[in-house]
Amino acid sequence: MRILRSAALSIDKSVARAAELFDFSRGRFPPGTLTAALWPGLARSLVRQFGQGVAGVTGTNGKHTTCRILATILRQADARTLYPEDIAPSLDEVVSTLVRSTDHRGRIHADYGVFGFETGMLDRAIRICRPGTLVLNNLYDDESIQGVDRAALIGKWCDWFGTMSAGQHILVNADDPVLCGGFTRGVPPRLTYYGVEDERLHLADAATPEVPCPRCGVPLAYRITSLAHLGDYACEGCGWERPLPTVYAIDVDLGPDESNFRIITPRGPLDVRLSLSGLHNVYNAAAAAAAALSLGLSPVTIRKGLESVRSAGGRDERVVIHDREARLMTIKNRTSLHEALRTCRLDPQRGHFLFLLDEAVRSGRNGPWIVDDDLEGMADQSRSVHVAGAGGAHLALMDEQMDAEYLATAADVSDVFHDIMRRLTPGDRLWVLATESAMYAVRRELRDMGII
Repeated sequence: MRILRSAALSIDKSVARAAELFDFSRGRFPPGTLTAALWPGLARSLVRQFGQGVAGVTGTNGKHTTCRILATILRQADARTLYPEDIAPSLDEVVSTLVRSTDHRGRIHADYGVFGFETGMLDRAIRICRPGTLVLNNLYDDESIQGVDRAALIGKWCDWFGTMSAGQHILVNADDPVLCGGFTRGVPPRLTYYGVEDERLHLADAATPEVPCPRCGVPLAYRITSLAHLGDYACEGCGWERPLPTVYAIDVDLGPDESNFRIITPRGPLDVRLSLSGLHNVYNAAAAAAAALSLGLSPVTIRKGLESVRSAGGRDERVVIHDREARLMTIKNRTSLHEALRTCRLDPQRGHFLFLLDEAVRSGRNGPWIVDDDLEGMADQSRSVHVAGAGGAHLALMDEQMDAEYLATAADVSDVFHDIMRRLTPGDRLWVLATESAMYAVRRELRDMGII
């Protein structure tokens, strides 16, 4: 069996290299493609080689960063950890990573595998990767994905979780009623809830989220609304309420460059100074800490890991060019947009803003997921605002800015980025909020220039 596996992996890698060399597939034939198509059981055999198993993260937002934080904590414990930073959270990419990570004998030398999984592929991920620890971050009304019924998706998830064993562990964001409402005591895996508890984070000016009770359908009442539909909630109809988390963040102090907070755990509190800004990253840190605790890591190791983590590419990434700083923030739906703007506004200095928007913005289920109301007041709160790309053609800011026609029709968003950076003076900061493909283009250019 080992000889057959080694031969199959060698053939797979050779085919992928040939396809890349001769440009047969234009990058769409990564290692693992042949394996997944012809021998699905081989991927399972590779997964079984992890000494301590697989930890998975799924949800609408935060998969990359939560995986990155957890991998950093595991490495702090000297655990050999396979975490592919630059892949999409798709099962094909995960299988490709497994194949690429094998040696000439078809072996993977790692204690843990840490992978992000898209919400729609979770059933296949559970079957193939069999994660011993699975983090459910959130389930937002992601308007860039059309036709997704969150309640129906949760129902499918619970069916899939029913195939998991009691030895597996699911960690659920207690602040998300959409996630929590689908679980019952009959789910075989162990359940642990995590969250954030701080009344100062309440968005007093935000409209109350319209979330029906998953048990009786009555709209939920919120005591605290912290981020989108996350918060402290209860149903006044049937009495169902937010489950009490056993791992949660308190005393949260958000800044433009870092976040300070305390994580309460069953093994004692952790005072954390996180070099990632934004409430969403506090949630990601709490999720990673809960996962690390479930894997048996010590609080001291977890705190050291949290404080040594650095931002992932394009996710609050800091780039300095000729004494001018760019803060790169990827946005992919309305929730990530609002949280990015909330983080930017923590900066006491009025900065410059650049929105790089492609057609994905206008593919929302109910129309564009960025509208003029989202950017209201931006011109008054900043030193300059620029909107570039076809995805911003419907926005009033696009027409009101200088060089509107050039910015709307620019073929290369990386050229726009460098043009705006050149206009700044040394010491200035440019907040770059870009859709995924636009951010990829900017970072590719920066990488080619040797800046990142």
